[in-house]
Amino acid sequence: MVDDASGPHDKELHRFGSVHTIVKLDTLGRYLPAYTQALKNTGFRLHYVDAFAGSGVCHVKVGIGRRLMVPGSASIAIACTPPFHRMLFIEKTPRRALALQRLRQRAPERNITVIQGDANQALPAYVGQLRPNDRALVFLDPYGMQLEWSVLRGLSSSHVTDVWYLFPLSALYRQAAKDATAIDDDKAAALTRMLGTEEWRTAFYERNRQESLFGGTSDVRRAEVPEMLAWVKKRLETIFPYVEEPKLLHQVLESGKHGAPLFALFFAMSNPAPRAIALAKKIVRGVLKL
Repeated sequence: MVDDASGPHDKELHRFGSVHTIVKLDTLGRYLPAYTQALKNTGFRLHYVDAFAGSGVCHVKVGIGRRLMVPGSASIAIACTPPFHRMLFIEKTPRRALALQRLRQRAPERNITVIQGDANQALPAYVGQLRPNDRALVFLDPYGMQLEWSVLRGLSSSHVTDVWYLFPLSALYRQAAKDATAIDDDKAAALTRMLGTEEWRTAFYERNRQESLFGGTSDVRRAEVPEMLAWVKKRLETIFPYVEEPKLLHQVLESGKHGAPLFALFFAMSNPAPRAIALAKKIVRGVLKL
């Protein structure tokens, strides 16, 4: 971790996030070696898949005019010991994908593939090639609401993937406006793609019985953020046999206090075997409580 307040800015670097980004990356960094160690002598071929991999380095805002340069998720995965047998980094932006290629070249001892493309297409294609002797840890950190529910459904049906999903909670409650008339067709379609159903309309909204100026009525969102988050967890539980309570990542104010919730970091597991779930639960809860 390097203080980058006065240094030059490399255009390949990922400038985004705040303290919540460090928390997310720290959680991943503690989970990965626990995962590979637990499965080290099982005979499984271990895969790490980063579906929105970025550039491998992040510039994270930690104060007024101050940023820290920290290793991104791809760099954390490369440094993991015991190592993964194979790693796949997917990134849509050309310059970030090029940065990942350079990262791969600096780690010739690792079996790394970089794909420049849409994760909604590249991830299902890769997971579809996995076999019963494979185990994959998939990290989903989409740039907003890009991840389609169909991808999650495919991961769940593989029975060999564990998933960390940074769910864009603030994007959900911003797009699902208080007044349903503010949700245009594009926003509604995006919500349905991300959630895999139009049931969010009835789960979040109810008819406003107060007449409008024109004598009509409109739907109003009655669900607040906790209810919306609980509903998302139930949605994930319809396809995954195990979904851990999410870790909420908040905006951190200049005072140091928590602001609005921005993301919910979910862990979900596709393997229904009780012994596998018990092991995963032990590791995940141990990581999250630190």
